Order: sequence, then structure tokens, then C-alpha cells
Amino acid sequence: MAKKRIISKDILEDLYTNRKLSTHQIARRFNCDPGVIQRRLKEYKLKLRSPKKKIIIPKDELFNLYINKNFSTQKIAKIFGISSCTVYYKLKEWGIETRHKKLVKISKRELKKLYLNEKLSCLEIANRFNCDAVTIFQKLKKFKIKTRSLSEASIIYPKKEFLGDNKLKAYMIGFRLGDLNVKTKTGETILIKSNTTKQEQLALIKMIYGKYGHCKISQGKKDYCVWCNLDKSFFFLLPKEDKIEDWILKENVCFLSFLAGYSDAEGNFGVYSKRARFRVGSYDKNILRQIANKLNLLGINAKFNLEGKAIAGKHNKDFYRVSINDKSSLLDFINLIKPYIKHNKRYKDMILCENNIFERNKKYIEKK
Repeated sequence: MAKKRIISKDILEDLYTNRKLSTHQIARRFNCDPGVIQRRLKEYKLKLRSPKKKIIIPKDELFNLYINKNFSTQKIAKIFGISSCTVYYKLKEWGIETRHKKLVKISKRELKKLYLNEKLSCLEIANRFNCDAVTIFQKLKKFKIKTRSLSEASIIYPKKEFLGDNKLKAYMIGFRLGDLNVKTKTGETILIKSNTTKQEQLALIKMIYGKYGHCKISQGKKDYCVWCNLDKSFFFLLPKEDKIEDWILKENVCFLSFLAGYSDAEGNFGVYSKRARFRVGSYDKNILRQIANKLNLLGINAKFNLEGKAIAGKHNKDFYRVSINDKSSLLDFINLIKPYIKHNKRYKDMILCENNIFERNKKYIEKK
């Protein structure tokens, strides 16, 4: 029996109700069928939006794309933001004759020669036979020709090159240093991995990194494991050093984005004894010290402390923490970091802290 797709109510409500994404758009994010999203919406009793109006594609436009330009139903579907099945039915509706499925004729001997002897990739072989790489890969499987390392992942789940700005790069590095294990596979693929008990963390990792490569989630006895295969352009995630790079510290926007990523992984906003607090802790002594120093330079009263000494058999390193307790500094910090926080629960907790400060300030003014 297939495992139930893990999507929390908060994440689904944010994507569907607040951001107005369609069930198809959400399904693409979680690599599942739109029907799964629709069922989750009903389970969580989230109000469904009115059905979309009938999709109208002019016959002459569809004829031009499919017949004249020889576009596939998949390519046309992307243009109109619909499924390829819908395109197929539109072709039938307009009486446009559909093309027969193209059969690729290649012998086992020839495929073996091209793939194993000449070392051509599936894509290179596909270009010779005017088909797609998946078709060639399926032929390899059919003929029981052993595929080279990473073939399946790179063909069935293509990876996208990182083309983001330094702000996004800084966030990814911050989150990586806080929560991810990263390694390279034969220099062509960057594998990121994380274990967590929190569904919000799974959804965040998939949202941030999953758009660039295939993400997979498995459920263990105590937690979930998520891993993603990324393009080699994500090499910047490989270093695991106890320091923040100079280019991140130099630009406030990059630093705040880095800190948001690190906080989404390791931080906590909370109200304790009716007082709002922010804390972020780890074994990364130098990173936390740099965070505290930079925050203080920005006018934020941040404390850096040794929280716990190393204990044999439990943890082999000292545990450190940066905390912001002063309400004025915390409010300033929230105003700075708010645009960069991406973790759904972290953001909600931050707003609770902000409201706590407003209420305390209001009571203080009333007493005067």
C-alpha cells in the first residue's frame, strides 16, 4: 500500500487559501497527483474555491501549435497551464487528428554499442533517433543493459541549475549549516539529506530545494528522512565550516537571509512566562558568535552564551546559544528578519512574539 502523502494543514492552507495556488500547482510542489491535494483539502475541511471556468483554446491556435509547430501535448499543456490529457481532449473536440505514438526502432546491439562502447548519454542517443531521453532509458531497462551511475535520477528526475541571487544563496547556506547533510555523488550531483519529526520542516525543504531537483521522503520508526538530488551548480552547499563567509557578513540583506535560513533550521521564537524571546542554539560556536556580533552592530541587543558543556555519551561538543530577550531589541529584530523567514511555524511564532510585545507596551502606556 502506498504511503499517505505528508502535507500539514497549515502548509496546505497557506498555499491554497492564502497564496491562491491551484491544486495542480500545489501537486507539482509535492510531486503528487492533484487528486491527492483535493482529498487533503476535504479531510482538513478547507473550503474549496469555485471550479475553474471551462478552458477555451481556439481551434486555429491549437492547430498551429500541434500541427504546424509540431508541439507535443505536454508542451502545449505547459503553455496553457493545464494537463496534457486536457489538451488531448481539446484536439478530439476540435476534430484535429492526433499523431500516432512514435515507435523508436533500435536493436539491443546498436544501443549497447552507443551507450556502453561510445559512452553516449541517453540524451545524445535520443537526439540521434529524434525521441526523448526517457524513451532511451526505458529501452536500456527493457534490454537489461546496465545503466551508468546516476542515469535514472538525471533522466527521470531532471535537475535545474541554480540561477538564484545571493540573497537566496545565503538563505540556502544558512539552512544547510543548521539542518542539512550534504555530499557530492561522482561530482555531478549534490545530495542533501535531513532527518526530522516535523512535517513543516519537510515541506520547507521540499519548497526551497525541491524545485531544483527530485525530493523523496521516507518514514522511519521515529522520524522522517528527506533527501534531494541537486545539480552540481549547488556546490556552494558542500562546505561545512564553523564560520559565516565574508560576503554574507558584508551585506546586511545577505546576512539577514542567512540568519533566517539558520533560524528556520535551528531557531525558536516563543513566549515564556508571558515574555517574548528569540533563541537559536547549536554546537557552531563561531557561527553563533558571528551572529551575535553582527546583530549588535545592527543595534540589536543579542546575548551569546555557553548553554551546556560537552557530556561523554550524550554530546561531544559544547552547546552555545544566541538569545534576544529585550523587547525593544526583539521588536527591531523581528522587523528586520520578517521578510526572510520561510518556515511556516517559525513565522507564526514570530508574529505571536510581536503581538506579545505590542500588548506589553500597551499595558505599560496604560499604567503611566
